[in-house]
Amino acid sequence: MIRRHLKHVDRHWLRATLATMGLVGLVAAGIGADLSVALAALGVCGLGFGFFYLVFPGGSHFGVTVANALAVYACLFVFFRDANYHDASEVASTIGLLLPVVFFLGGCFARRQRVASSLHSRRLQSVVHLPRLDRWIPVLAVVGAVSFALPRFGLTPAGQDVALLISMSAIAISVAYAARDIVVLLIDIALVFEGVSARIDRLLMPVMAFLTFYSLLVVVFACLYRIADLALHGTQFLVMGSPARLGLVDALYFSVITIATVGYGDIIPAGPLVRALASVEVVAGLLLLLFGFSEIMRTRDGGKG
Repeated sequence: MIRRHLKHVDRHWLRATLATMGLVGLVAAGIGADLSVALAALGVCGLGFGFFYLVFPGGSHFGVTVANALAVYACLFVFFRDANYHDASEVASTIGLLLPVVFFLGGCFARRQRVASSLHSRRLQSVVHLPRLDRWIPVLAVVGAVSFALPRFGLTPAGQDVALLISMSAIAISVAYAARDIVVLLIDIALVFEGVSARIDRLLMPVMAFLTFYSLLVVVFACLYRIADLALHGTQFLVMGSPARLGLVDALYFSVITIATVGYGDIIPAGPLVRALASVEVVAGLLLLLFGFSEIMRTRDGGKG
């Protein structure tokens, strides 16, 4: 059976896993995680993907959900470790990262028949109620609360190693015990993801049309700001509090933040004409947003009305 799966690897699963592993590596590198922790995070994603693909094949959307759930876990672990156990060793961090995943996969394998049955039956039902969360969420909450209090006690690096491993062991035992519930939650998310993906396919054309008109407004008003700034006497804008002329790039940036009604305040229209143009752009952007939303909703409902 394993050879058959390997010969017909779902490319959606493979792309999702590679993208997720890249995300985990990027976040780990950005946060400054140790190399061993970053490699362990990548290994976690690959291990979870391979396990579920070979043992519980549930479709490409389920693969996306599993891979990204593992990626989120790896990123949260890096934050958890840096916030509470920043002096923990690489060995303790690596073991702590792997413990919950290994225990979870072990729990799934030990109950593989029940898990497989749950996966099959869940796909035939409508997602109305969440699966049980009381078997593992309270443990995560308690471990998190205790861990965020630990830095106040000034633990030594060796003490942080022990505390980190105890914390992750508690989480590992809870997720192993609730493995079936977690898998059911993942398949529910995958089912919702499938529905969202189907709707996105139908909404792609109206969304692209909306973005085209939106971009057109941005470019038109950016050019108008630029022309007004060049044609009128005196500077029409304040940049970082000082009078300055806008280049085309700055005009495009100002047009984007104006139509989005963000208003960072780094570029301010000072002249009456550019103020009027900014006001018109805001109104035009709001009207386009209402029109675009209406068209997207009409397309979602099958063009009725």
